Amino acid sequence: MLSLLALGAMPFAACADYFTDISHGFALGEVQELMVGEQVAPIIEVESQTPLSQGVAIILVEPFLSNFSLAQSKELADYLSQKGWHVVISPFNMSMMPLSEETASETTDAPSSATDPSDAASSTSNKEGNPGSNNVSIHPRSTNLTQYFDFDDTTQQLSTQLLALNNKLQNVQGYRLVIAQGMIAAAFLDATSKNSNFEPDSFISVSPYWPQHTVNRGISELIASSTFPVLDLSIKGLSDWESKTVVMRRNRAKTSLKLHYRQIILPSSNSVFSLNQNQKTPYIQLVANNTIGWTRYLGW
Repeated sequence: MLSLLALGAMPFAACADYFTDISHGFALGEVQELMVGEQVAPIIEVESQTPLSQGVAIILVEPFLSNFSLAQSKELADYLSQKGWHVVISPFNMSMMPLSEETASETTDAPSSATDPSDAASSTSNKEGNPGSNNVSIHPRSTNLTQYFDFDDTTQQLSTQLLALNNKLQNVQGYRLVIAQGMIAAAFLDATSKNSNFEPDSFISVSPYWPQHTVNRGISELIASSTFPVLDLSIKGLSDWESKTVVMRRNRAKTSLKLHYRQIILPSSNSVFSLNQNQKTPYIQLVANNTIGWTRYLGW
């Protein structure tokens, strides 16, 4: 709970801090700048290691545990580059709704007001009983994440970043492959449904979900109605929100007669041991191998 409160209290300036941390976390010259609207965002490019390039693979990354970490993204990029892909890692910061002044003051004053439980309880009852209160009633079984993340704003900001990536990569020959996991995968599907210019030649969707019931159920329809091939990778146990739509996504794709759709369930943990220091983590191996297998199936 404390972490969620801290997350909600983060100002929009955290976006700049996130990008700055990324730039400082890599060697000088390894991170390049991308103009996204009026802001400068970092991207990490990994060149193809084969004479003939397959095209460009874009890995969308956001700063939450439900997504690829930067280290995992770099690991995946190195693997794909060995198979002929020019890889671009594009970090994206999720759009958060700012706390109201009233909520922020309550969060700040919480430790002092909590010293007397009876006073805190009476204060709470007074606020709930006040007919003029502007507090929005929250369903007791809803997730706190819905209070901090806005799906439409996230999709709009992601569209701006995708436009900047398209402009930068417009002269790169070959196929266009996009890989995304978690909430950003759901936002990407929504962005492509609203603007066909963002449609890739194929999309690798890893455990897509959004922590809001209506939006989360709509992911299956977004996949089924998409016009590009989709590899739907589902990691067991990653998110309860994602697990609720696994069967729904598969059935909706089948009943819609979607062409080039495949769903694969990946184990949540893998007990693989190797003395080879260059051995990739089992999770990245599974994602990478299934991705390459999917592109081979498409005839690339």
